[in-house]
Amino acid sequence: MISREVLEFPLDSSLRFSTNSIGVSTIKGREYLSFLDTDLMTLAIFEYKDTKKLRTVQFEYEGPNGVGNLSTSVHYLHGFDSIYLFHHWTGALLHLTDSGKIIKRYPLVDYGDPANLPMPFPSANAPILYAQGKLFIPTTITRYQSDYRDYPSSLSVDLATKKITYLSVFPELYTNAYWGTKFKYEPSIAYNHTTDELVVSYPVDPFLQKVNLRSKLVSQHFVGSEFFEAIFPFRYDPSHYLKRVKGTRDQEEDDHGMTTSDYRGIYYDKNHNLYYRVALIRPPLEKLFVSEGPDFFIIILDEHFEKLGERFFSSQVYDPSKILLSSTGINLFRKDVYGADENKIVIEIYEPVETPL
Repeated sequence: MISREVLEFPLDSSLRFSTNSIGVSTIKGREYLSFLDTDLMTLAIFEYKDTKKLRTVQFEYEGPNGVGNLSTSVHYLHGFDSIYLFHHWTGALLHLTDSGKIIKRYPLVDYGDPANLPMPFPSANAPILYAQGKLFIPTTITRYQSDYRDYPSSLSVDLATKKITYLSVFPELYTNAYWGTKFKYEPSIAYNHTTDELVVSYPVDPFLQKVNLRSKLVSQHFVGSEFFEAIFPFRYDPSHYLKRVKGTRDQEEDDHGMTTSDYRGIYYDKNHNLYYRVALIRPPLEKLFVSEGPDFFIIILDEHFEKLGERFFSSQVYDPSKILLSSTGINLFRKDVYGADENKIVIEIYEPVETPL
C-alpha cells in the first residue's frame, strides 16, 4: 500500500471540520466528498477531484422541516437532492432534499420498546451503505444482554416499502464474556455488490463474519493482526454488567477499553476487489493520557479473505476515526496538517500495489 496523492479541500469562514460523519459518494459517475457538521447543522459537499468546488446544505432545527439535535447523527449522500440522516436521538432515518426539506421519515428503532431492539449506530468508521434500493446500517446494543447469539448486528431498510430486515447477529464470544465499554459492541460492515454478501467486523473478534444475503449462509473467516495476539475481555463473567451500579462510571472498565487493542472498520474496495480491515493498537495505561490516540494497521485481504499485507500508520499523522474509501483507494485524514492549518481538510490516498517476490 503506497501513497498516491494528497487532496486539499479548502474551508471557508462559515465552515469548520468537526465531524463523525464523512464519506465519498458517487453521483452520476462523479465522486464527491461530504461531511456533516452536527453543531452548525450543515452538510458540506466537495467535488472530489476539483476540491475547490463546494456546495452546502443547511438544516433547520425547528419547524415542519426541523431535525432537532443532530449530535452523533450520521449522513449518507445518495444524490444532491437525496440526503439521508440517521437521527441518533430519535432512532429515525430522515430523507431530505438539498434545501433541507424532509421528504420521508423511517422509524428504525423505538428506544422505549421493551423488546430491547438493537440501535442503529453508523459512524465514519461504519458508514451507511446503499445497494439495490436499500440502506445497510450496523447496529449495536441498547442495553447489555445475557445472550447475544440472536441479537442483531446490522439491518437493511427498504427505501420504497420502509421494511426493516435484520441481516446478521453477534458471534458467540459476546455471550461468553463481558467486554466492557459499549464501543467494544459496535460492529462495522462492508458490502460486496458482486456476490451480494455482507461482511461484518466486530471489535473484539479476530474472525470476520460473512453473510450471503441470497442464501442466508453465514461463515467465519480468521483475519487477525500480526501485531497483537488475543483480545481479552474486561471480565470472563458474562453477567458482570448486572453488578455495575447504574449511573456510575467504572474507571477500571474505561481504562481497559482504551488500552485493549481492537478492530475498527471493514471496507470493500470494488475497484480492486479487495477488503481492508483496520486494527487499532491502543497504548498501555501509562501512556494513555500522553498519546495522540491509537496507532493502527490496515490489513489488506483478497476476495477470499486471504491476507495480502498489513501496513502501519501513526496516530501522530493520521486519524483512524476518519478513513474513507474512493475509487482510487483508501483515504486517510491528515490530522497533523489540520492541526497546523484548520482552513483546509487534507486527505492522503493510499493504493494497494503488488510487490515483487
